[in-house]
Amino acid sequence: MPNIQDYEYQYDEPQDGFSEEVMEKEVATNEKIKMITEPLNIVAIAGDRVELPCRVEKLPSGVVTIWERPSAKRIVSIGDNLIKDDAEEYSIAATDAGNTLIIVAATKKHEGQYKCKIATQESVEVTHTIRVNQPTPHHQALEEHNSSAVHHISLTVMILLVTVNIM
Repeated sequence: MPNIQDYEYQYDEPQDGFSEEVMEKEVATNEKIKMITEPLNIVAIAGDRVELPCRVEKLPSGVVTIWERPSAKRIVSIGDNLIKDDAEEYSIAATDAGNTLIIVAATKKHEGQYKCKIATQESVEVTHTIRVNQPTPHHQALEEHNSSAVHHISLTVMILLVTVNIM
């Protein structure tokens, strides 16, 4: 069985190296990151594909985006990885300067705010708002179909009348 002092000694050495590594990483990613995506207010029709961009001037290596839904208190993705529960409803299109969250087929449950944050110490974020309307019924198509049927019936009646007059 290891002695407690041996354990502490083995733990301290890697811990020191880890602290230095973290410190270096913070310095490397402490660049000024500027969000270039403007907030969007999107009105979509149920079933539409909706794209929510999240772009910065320069995304440092190792820094990722986080998509969340503040009103639902849910994280949708971290980096280019979707949270398991949302993988069928969303997809991610990655770029060097961020990514785009895609709602595959919008429904009423997708309404609300979507916030993209850059995972750094700074508060670099953009929030998009989505409203989803139901599709407009296609009355015109039904009317055209009905008027076509009426013309067919009228033509049939006229042929019958012509037939009756001849006899």
